[in-house]
Amino acid sequence: MNRKKYIFEKLILGFLKVFISCLFAFSVSWCWKTFFNDEVPVPFYRLGHYFMFAIVLLSYVFIAKVYGAFEIGTRAVTDVAFSQVVTIFIWQVICYMLFSLLSFRLVRIKEFFIMFVIFSVFAMLWAAFANRVYFIVHKPKRTIVVYGNIDSYLSLKGLRSMDRRFNVIKTINATKIPLDELFGKIMEVDAVFLCGVASEYRNEVVKFCIANRRVAYVKPKISDTIIRGSRTIQLLNIPIYRCARAGNNFLYYAVKRAADIVFSLFCIIITSPVMLITAAAIRIYDGGPVFYRQERYTKDRKIFKIIKFRSMRVDAEKDGIARLACENDERITPVGRIIRKLRIDELPQLFNILGGSMSVVGPRPERPEIFSEYEDTMPEFALRLQVKAGLTGYAQVYGKYNTPPYDKLQMDLLYISKQSIIEDLKLMLVTFKIIFVSDSTEGVKSGQITAERKKKK
Repeated sequence: MNRKKYIFEKLILGFLKVFISCLFAFSVSWCWKTFFNDEVPVPFYRLGHYFMFAIVLLSYVFIAKVYGAFEIGTRAVTDVAFSQVVTIFIWQVICYMLFSLLSFRLVRIKEFFIMFVIFSVFAMLWAAFANRVYFIVHKPKRTIVVYGNIDSYLSLKGLRSMDRRFNVIKTINATKIPLDELFGKIMEVDAVFLCGVASEYRNEVVKFCIANRRVAYVKPKISDTIIRGSRTIQLLNIPIYRCARAGNNFLYYAVKRAADIVFSLFCIIITSPVMLITAAAIRIYDGGPVFYRQERYTKDRKIFKIIKFRSMRVDAEKDGIARLACENDERITPVGRIIRKLRIDELPQLFNILGGSMSVVGPRPERPEIFSEYEDTMPEFALRLQVKAGLTGYAQVYGKYNTPPYDKLQMDLLYISKQSIIEDLKLMLVTFKIIFVSDSTEGVKSGQITAERKKKK
């Protein structure tokens, strides 16, 4: 890509992001100065107003980054608009708490409600406009897909639907073309996607792309994800990647456990009315048990019983076969459909977190039967058990219910390699957003059997 054109594109998109950030921050700062400043015990003056502007600006940018509200061009415009609205809501709550703290009382909420409505409408218009500008300045990249086997090729089947970003002109089987010939074809395009390709072959392609100003998109393997999270050390005067089993310092685990207790207690208290109504609805519908307990694996293969609100018929697995919920699953009750869609069925897991068998953030716990089946085809699946199972994680935030297990495994390993208090906090914040995204609860293909229990003789 021409460097001047690249810089121009970055400047245009950067201006759009700075514009909306500064506009919102200025509006909130003006609101503070006009309606609330005179009511505080010690009013702010010029430097104080600058400080307030900096605080609200940085908080908006941080939350927008967490929720992907600036990811124009890489995500659907509706998703960006929705992310902006969620960002504004969270941000306005924080600003309200800040203003109340400075005023030593709860301030009026009317101004914040008006700002939320105006900002939300403007943000949606901004998302549509910015998206249009993005695709005016960014032409679709002429792209080739290089794959190693049919499964890896099918994993990128959705790429052709992204025709506004990638113009796929050819797909190539890496086993049927020598490197020299492939290099010639790469010089005719702007980008190349690599999936399921042998490491040595892939490395040569990536180096060639970098040397010749072409963009290489690589679908990582499990080993790549593990190495990505390794620690770099200097040994024998050379950089060495130190790959080891996940293990954090005592302070991290202590803070994480304390946060789990505080979070679960707080959520149990504020959601107790919802849980009581849900329990009553389940009981009234068919008279069956309210809760559903099931054995799951957590850290180091320890088994615990997860608690959920029952969303299926009592005899959902009377044939002894473990199945994931599928699209239009007849086993799901009418009440179950509602609570699954709204994620209410997950709320009792707060008691698992409070008891210490689960954490707020971590890989989702699997049933032993299903886990064994996955492990038979993916021995690396056991690597998820390096940490305690969680209510939410990378696979829940960035994947879907029906995301392939291999891809979910990579997401879980990515979290394990990057776990920190900041990362946990970010995932907890993003989880709030996906509650309202319906496609994250899509079922697997109808009739898919994931494991079969051993029948007792």
